[in-house]
Amino acid sequence: MMNKKNKIYSAVSLFLTLGFLSACVNKLDVVPSDKIGIDRIINKNTIRGFRNNIYDNLDKDFTTNYNGQLIETYTDDAFRAGTGTPFDWHNGLLSLAQNFFAGDLWNQYWMGVRKANLALEYLPQSTAPKDLITDKNLAQWIDEAKVVRVWYHFELIKNFGAVPFIDKAYSSDFNGWAQLKRPTYDEISTRLVSELDEVIAAGNLLLRNQTNSDYDKINLAVAYALKSKILLYNASLLNNPTGDKSKWKRAADAAKEAIAAIVPEYSLLPLSQYGELFNQTVSVLNKEVIFRSSVNGEDVMNNQNGVDLKGIGSATQSSNAGAVPTQELVDCFELLDGSFPVASYNNADHTSVTLNPGYSEAPGANPYAGRDARLAYDVVFNGTKYGKYKGIPGGAAELKVFTYNGKSFTGFNNSPTSQEDADRRRSATGYYSRKYRTAAYWGSTAGGTDANKIYFRLAEVYLNLAEANCEVEDFDGAIAALDIIRLRAGQPAISTVPGFTKTKDFLMKRIRNERRVELCFEGQRFYDQRRWKIIDKTNDAVTGMKITSSNGSDNGIFSYQRVKIDVPRNATTAKYLILPLPIEEARRLPGIGQPNAWR
Repeated sequence: MMNKKNKIYSAVSLFLTLGFLSACVNKLDVVPSDKIGIDRIINKNTIRGFRNNIYDNLDKDFTTNYNGQLIETYTDDAFRAGTGTPFDWHNGLLSLAQNFFAGDLWNQYWMGVRKANLALEYLPQSTAPKDLITDKNLAQWIDEAKVVRVWYHFELIKNFGAVPFIDKAYSSDFNGWAQLKRPTYDEISTRLVSELDEVIAAGNLLLRNQTNSDYDKINLAVAYALKSKILLYNASLLNNPTGDKSKWKRAADAAKEAIAAIVPEYSLLPLSQYGELFNQTVSVLNKEVIFRSSVNGEDVMNNQNGVDLKGIGSATQSSNAGAVPTQELVDCFELLDGSFPVASYNNADHTSVTLNPGYSEAPGANPYAGRDARLAYDVVFNGTKYGKYKGIPGGAAELKVFTYNGKSFTGFNNSPTSQEDADRRRSATGYYSRKYRTAAYWGSTAGGTDANKIYFRLAEVYLNLAEANCEVEDFDGAIAALDIIRLRAGQPAISTVPGFTKTKDFLMKRIRNERRVELCFEGQRFYDQRRWKIIDKTNDAVTGMKITSSNGSDNGIFSYQRVKIDVPRNATTAKYLILPLPIEEARRLPGIGQPNAWR
């Protein structure tokens, strides 16, 4: 199925290569792998390896498969300076020859499928003593492998379009690659859902793992949430061009089923604990988080992306400022009455806008006051306040961040080590991402907090339900699901916001906006833009806010000017809706081949 998979892998040699065997069995490496008995492969010392290694190929990091970038930098939610992959992407340079991150994704997920299939083949053959590994253990592990196998397939189809369902680890002499055919998106989605339905019906998995020792293992709530997401994508315009409402009905039913099954075992955290979703020790059994990465991405969110947030406040930026939010994302955070700050963009650059009543960017105004509370949780803006934290020498009571032009340093340092040091960390948009980061990042490259990528949380399932209900014109159901998210954030019920109408157009606009706000910087926007087929309307321009102080200090009168981020924005054609396969893989798999947009 890919380069790595096309190499000769016997079941045993793959285990050795991937480190499946225990240290005890590794002593036998001198023995030819095809001579090791099956009893040695599936005994108590090695059988747990089959379970553990099915998780290896999940996207455990924020940037691993995207050329070291946050995936948001390939959308209209964030800007990453420099001439790296995001610049090439937005410049329209994606091609079969320059395929950016497709090869990494393709290889990683197919290898994950293979590991899951090997687990499903050998776990049932366990020879481990029943007092050490019970039949209940094995049934649970088998169902974990089934769910993870579905998950890997879903990652493949949401990136590359429909691919066949592979339910066995083919041997080295398999010669049927050319006969594999690309199914329809509905066919593969239906198959994936049937696999999840079997796991749900079996009931071998707990809805919620009960101890912090198994926080990194699949539970039944993941199966429900994944089913909801698969059917949402299957019903979306990209994969449902005729607008078949029966697909949306299936998506709505799946989201309802998920919520009915997992609530109240899972529940939304109150707004006062919202930040804990993103900066909590991974082993804590968070009530809202269904599943998150076991890998702490603290260093990636800080060091690897160059997000050393000490120097701020410039209209220019180099890559060391990291992925910074765009003004377009900030504009999505409502005023407290539920209206948007911006009524319309009046030019192609988004630098001329019509503002709604109650919002001002005039000198002396504060555009960030009186806004949806999630803005302060998700975005660092001019005047952002943090509470006391241990990283400030002398125990200062508060850290306040300014991002106006010319402000070269913040936190407890009085001056940068050099002007160059300050310049290279400044944001071009006037903002920094706050989600997955705490105040400690402003005073230290160490950070001192956990940042584990969230795969599924309850809020997303409610938003899935709102969207699917709206598409089948169950407007009351859509409103009810949407309001659960809005009210948690402290925003008014949607029916009370200015200009409300109980229509599909109005509600869908607000549901999509709510999804963009609630799930920002969680890896969702890239795929939402594609399944909704809106990249030609949303990726054309991004802006920032240039802020100046009347006296060049923190107590001056601030003025605001929207500025265009002057980089090409050409990733708006149909080809950018789906990734092409690596060239050699398309040749090896003619029955699958390239997606239609790339043929």
